[in-house]
Amino acid sequence: MKIISLNTEQAPPISVPMRFFTVAPLFLLMAALMLVTGAGNPFDDMRSPALLAATHCITLGFMAMIMMGAMQQILPVVIGSPMPASRLTVWLTFLPLLSGALLLPAGFMLGKPALLNLAWPLLGLAFIAFISASLASLARSPAHNATKTAILLSILALSGAIVLGMLLAQGHASGSLLPYDKLATAHISLALGGWVMLLIVGVSYQVVPMFQLTPNYPKWLVKGLTPAIFIVLLLSMLSRLFEPGSHWLTITTQGLFWFLASSFALITLRLQSNRRRRVADATLSFFRLGMMALLCAGLFALATLVFPAIDSLGTVSALLFLLGFAMSLMHGMLYKIVPFLVWFHLFRGGVNSGVPNMKEIIPETWKWRHFWLHCSTLLAALLAPWWNAATWLVALGLLLQGMLLEYTLLIAISVYRRTLERIGGVSP
Repeated sequence: MKIISLNTEQAPPISVPMRFFTVAPLFLLMAALMLVTGAGNPFDDMRSPALLAATHCITLGFMAMIMMGAMQQILPVVIGSPMPASRLTVWLTFLPLLSGALLLPAGFMLGKPALLNLAWPLLGLAFIAFISASLASLARSPAHNATKTAILLSILALSGAIVLGMLLAQGHASGSLLPYDKLATAHISLALGGWVMLLIVGVSYQVVPMFQLTPNYPKWLVKGLTPAIFIVLLLSMLSRLFEPGSHWLTITTQGLFWFLASSFALITLRLQSNRRRRVADATLSFFRLGMMALLCAGLFALATLVFPAIDSLGTVSALLFLLGFAMSLMHGMLYKIVPFLVWFHLFRGGVNSGVPNMKEIIPETWKWRHFWLHCSTLLAALLAPWWNAATWLVALGLLLQGMLLEYTLLIAISVYRRTLERIGGVSP
């Protein structure tokens, strides 16, 4: 993909995505706090209040904040269709998401139904506004490409995940009799396997060749991967939600999902090995770590089918997917997208000289420090189900990552503002 194919004239102000990006790292600090204030080892039980709270800090406060912020840029620039009433949509998304992402983990951690009853309507409002605006944008987009298809399917998966999540939160608050295990499994499947996975795949079709200077993804993969993942997820969800469920259908759909996910990971690694520029790059390392973690997550997930009594296998698979795959790629994408946004908006604002190189906006040294810190945090998380002291190491790692990422994002904003002031005070 070439930069000339982007609809850069439709890009929103830089403050729109950066509003989401700069808040997201603070939720890593909150996740660290939740882990260390919980009783015992939170990783002993996937349903422990501390782990539930920390997980939702990461998925809602960190990941959803980044993904929804990125979509404000992706839809107008890559898909060629801005969100309707974009300023209103931003505030109807950002403020309720921020409030709900604070209240929901607090409700889980403190065991306060009132906080949960405040959280789920706010989160519902945020996601309804976001989903409605995204679908409207996609409907009027003239684009016909695989990224648009992936985004559409990810939004549909998110819609199902949000309905189930709101039902679970309301039921948890009211004490309703619900099949929590089945609903929670379907919620996680649609949120992580659908919304997160499909959006990452769709964005990677554009980001990996453009920023990492690799060949394009094979046409057969681009055309068929995301629809296949979506269909497999629906079949898997139906096999779990309805009785009598087919054990073999569950095994088959899980196997197919991980086969498709592993195919994406292996092909991405192959493309990266053929990149035109061989210089070591921290953002590329984040991507490679994410792809290797996705492969390992699949191996542990399939092992749970063979040894269902060993709960720790499922825990390790979830940690590899959440922290190893999704978080690694989001770090890597942020460290590419944010410098690009700063560079692009300086030119867009009329600055024709004195614009810093993209590598000068966030120093490469800080990116490498973050990469090795993230590797250490992931290793500690994988040890945590068996080693209680590792919980403190995970919390420390999340705390330091949140602080470091926040610092580097503020550096980028500072570079943007200083350049504007130095060149002549062009308004953002």
